[in-house]
Amino acid sequence: MNANPTNTIDEGAVPVAENSGLEKKPDLALNMLHGFLRHILQSLEADTRRWQRQLACTPRGADFDLRDLGDGATVLDKLAIGGDALGEALARGDVPAEVGQSVLSHVAGPVSAISQFCKAAKTDAKQQVFLKSHAALFDRLDDDVQSAGRGMRDISNLTARGAAGLDPDATRRILSRMRHLGDSTMRLIEDRIASAGTRDEGKRLRALRDDLKIWIEDRNVRLEQIQSAVDELNIRSNALRNQCLLQAKRFGAAASLTDQASSAGEMGQASPEAMVLSAVLRAMLLESRIDITAPLHD
Repeated sequence: MNANPTNTIDEGAVPVAENSGLEKKPDLALNMLHGFLRHILQSLEADTRRWQRQLACTPRGADFDLRDLGDGATVLDKLAIGGDALGEALARGDVPAEVGQSVLSHVAGPVSAISQFCKAAKTDAKQQVFLKSHAALFDRLDDDVQSAGRGMRDISNLTARGAAGLDPDATRRILSRMRHLGDSTMRLIEDRIASAGTRDEGKRLRALRDDLKIWIEDRNVRLEQIQSAVDELNIRSNALRNQCLLQAKRFGAAASLTDQASSAGEMGQASPEAMVLSAVLRAMLLESRIDITAPLHD
């Protein structure tokens, strides 16, 4: 019998089930996923050990409140709701400072005050004398403010690149392809059985079909075992991606505001508002760290 080349069955394309009666471990399980996330979180904790006291004093971020408030909502529930809400806000183009209750909204205050302080100081002789007497110190302070602005911009670019590398639906697409693996081969075998030229060939094809049926049943069982882990990974990836996109916008805005504070002049670094700006930027960093790591928590 001459087989049509387009209908050639690659018997090695799908593994024949062997020892199907033995219990097999799932390719991906919730405990495996949680263990992987804990490993990442522990590495991040080690990198920020010097900030643990400040982080402990910050009960929540701007976007993800994972505290147990007695409402029955799980961490995953909160991440799903929060991640979707962030995605909708990004799609609408909402101002970063207006999403959640970000510290970013408080950055503009001291920046404006610094600018006003500098304008007033230009006509104040005592202030000018003070500035000249401590010029070297103010130069260093101005450099520090500029460095803070560059740092914010670097973080903005880093989080944007991180978001670009995240595809929340990737695992679901892989799972979808896995669900159909072997189906086309089964159809080819059924077609060949219907047109088998000899009894021996029909017998061989039916045996191959029966083995493939066992393999497909095993495939379906294994995919059902990993479905919950894939769904959870999708929720967490979506929350993390949207959070990174939003933080990229927030840090970009913070960098622009910090540049304004620096351009106000060296005298601005001597104002009380400069210390307030420093504290607010630090609070923003701590807050963003909590939000970005939220999708890693069990």
